Amino acid sequence: MATLVSRRLRCECVPSLGAVPAADWDGLVDIGSAAVSHGFLRAWEQSALRGLRSRPVLARSGSRAQPVGACPGYFYDLDIASARFSESLPVVRALRRLWPGLLYVRTYELGHPTPLTSPFLLAAGEREAELVPALIDAGVAEGIRGGASFTLVQNFTSTDGPAGDRLAQLGFAPLNILPSAVVDLPYASFDEYLGAMRAPYRRRAQRALRNSASLRVEHRERFDDLAGELARLWKAIYDRAHEIRREVLTADFFRAASHVADTHVLLMRRADHTIASFALLLADGPWLAFLQCGFETDAGRDEGAYFRLLYEIIRFAIERGYEQVDLGITTLTPKLDVGAVPVPLIAWLRHRNSVAQHAIRRFAPGAMRLPELHPRHVFKQAPPTPAELVARRGLSV
Repeated sequence: MATLVSRRLRCECVPSLGAVPAADWDGLVDIGSAAVSHGFLRAWEQSALRGLRSRPVLARSGSRAQPVGACPGYFYDLDIASARFSESLPVVRALRRLWPGLLYVRTYELGHPTPLTSPFLLAAGEREAELVPALIDAGVAEGIRGGASFTLVQNFTSTDGPAGDRLAQLGFAPLNILPSAVVDLPYASFDEYLGAMRAPYRRRAQRALRNSASLRVEHRERFDDLAGELARLWKAIYDRAHEIRREVLTADFFRAASHVADTHVLLMRRADHTIASFALLLADGPWLAFLQCGFETDAGRDEGAYFRLLYEIIRFAIERGYEQVDLGITTLTPKLDVGAVPVPLIAWLRHRNSVAQHAIRRFAPGAMRLPELHPRHVFKQAPPTPAELVARRGLSV
């Protein structure tokens, strides 16, 4: 258990999240941090990710036993081929039959890959300018001690603030990663949302709803009985994905997520009661996050299951009174077509080798192949800017 002392703070990386009492961890979770709650992180740990090992960071003050700050931390083997060279994956998979470890790099990550979620949990009244750098320092030391080649810290909406300042001082390089698609919801009803659209987008929405009229919407707060089918449908999307691929969500993940407060699924069911598509949702105060989905790709396209799912997520969010819905970072084009605004995201990366890190800092701006996003004018009145959407959440990272 590595410990760093920063004046009054004691920061340590503990052996696992399971070693931290849920009440202690969740005592730090505020609005906007549901994705890093103890229960959701423990569910995520049921995913299949090569070399996954939890090593979260805790900060304590003086002789107090209760933590005053925390940050999720994980060791895993980053698949460089998947993260950077998706077109080469068939060749890499073939070579891995002979060399299983080819293009995997040991990585220590602070944070969690859910968009628009601060990786840092702070007790009320704690000074962010002191606590966040201390958590970062402890995490960096743990990555070095654990033999990680890369240390990764995500997600951020800006390079400013205590986190960005400290990471820059430590030589981390900021990388632009896939933006998250956020829909502002100042609407009293789904019909009002449709009415706010310009005519071409309203007709597109009405056509999508009409073409998928055979599908029935079902909302479930408990879905452990569907875990195997949800994992199968999710895997159908994963196997054809051309964007970044990391963890594989298992039936155990969905089973555990079903028992986490504020998780839901929306199901699109066919007339024979089979599932055409689903969305895993996470309620987070006045905001809703669309985390995962699944459908059989050929049948789903024919049925319009995915587009119907997006509209039903928005309908669900409006009817439940959410202020924003975060649709996530993948398949951005259809999300922009339903009115989402792309919110830029940043991750910070450092290699333990100084020569390699110099190269990363030099080539970081082009390290991620981001999709070319063309502006959409979905609504008659312009939606809030990305900066305004972030400010409404009070994000300081």
